[in-house]
Amino acid sequence: MKSTTRQSDQWLAVPMFVATVTILTFFSLTVQLFMTELKHPGTEPLFKMFMWLTLGMYPVFWLEAVWYFGLGSPRKWSTLYACILPPLRLARRDMQSGTRLWLPILGWRHIDDDLHEELERDLSVPMIFVAIMILPLLAIDFVWTEQKTKYPALQIFVETGFSVTWLAFTMEFIVMFSVVSKKIDYVKKHWVDLLIICLPLIAFVRVFKMTQLVRLQQVTKASRVYRMRGLALRVWRGLLAMDVISRLARLSPETRIKTLRSLIEEKKREIERLEEEVEEIEASLRPLKPPKPHIDPTACERQTV
Repeated sequence: MKSTTRQSDQWLAVPMFVATVTILTFFSLTVQLFMTELKHPGTEPLFKMFMWLTLGMYPVFWLEAVWYFGLGSPRKWSTLYACILPPLRLARRDMQSGTRLWLPILGWRHIDDDLHEELERDLSVPMIFVAIMILPLLAIDFVWTEQKTKYPALQIFVETGFSVTWLAFTMEFIVMFSVVSKKIDYVKKHWVDLLIICLPLIAFVRVFKMTQLVRLQQVTKASRVYRMRGLALRVWRGLLAMDVISRLARLSPETRIKTLRSLIEEKKREIERLEEEVEEIEASLRPLKPPKPHIDPTACERQTV
């Protein structure tokens, strides 16, 4: 008979995944509307609406945490991460053993190196597609700056595309980070992705605080706020361009060969480590040989005489 925790994991997997994607979408739209370079008359009401929708989703994750605490689930404390940062719920491990993960299409899967390689292979195609799609947006943003100011619809199109890109990068990073065993190595390897995810959040918080300060002091000119906003956007899009170029470079045969060779070397080191561990275990299981008895040669001579 399945435990209540395991049943709860199965019941809540799909709705909580949808809830996490929803709050991520609301937040990306909130950041987009707040950080937009071109203000429209309807921007402020939409910004407030999506901000309140984002905050309104938090109780969903709090209720889930209360439910698992009420059940006394073995990994109930891990629900607190999603209470603070709901996006972390996207690829959270099960509450029973912490060895399984639910993802769309794949369903419940055990977390191991095979799943990591499968996800890396399956996600590479859509992420490269996203990278190719973002190239025209980067071209418009860097080259057609004046056209954006003349045509507000073009500005909205570009910023919506960047929001979709941020959402895709965030979801990919969270899923892969949850699956990999060497998390620090993954962060070191994908530091650009992490910056792409975090920079809009940091800029949003800093600019939002400065905006509130400007309002409190009733300052009419807030040029510093807008300079910071523009700088953050330029840095973020520069990082995005770097990442797109990096992803497209992985498609070349030479890069693929280099990646495979490094993977072979890593697997060899892992095999050597496992062989050493096997030898240590075998050595501990070997019975100790009894010491050879000491024979006195003088005694043997006396016996022969």
